[in-house]
Amino acid sequence: MQPTLEAPLGKQAKKLSVNNVSRLKQQWEAECNQWRKRDLSKWRYVYI
Repeated sequence: MQPTLEAPLGKQAKKLSVNNVSRLKQQWEAECNQWRKRDLSKWRYVYI
């Protein structure tokens, strides 16, 4: 798991405990869910 976390967190990933990883995962899931639910109805898209 450490190499996976090293990309977004850098060398500090090695110092993370299981509890910290779990907390970060929950936070990232919440942010992702918010992002998915954002209102896109006011945006105009160009299809090529």
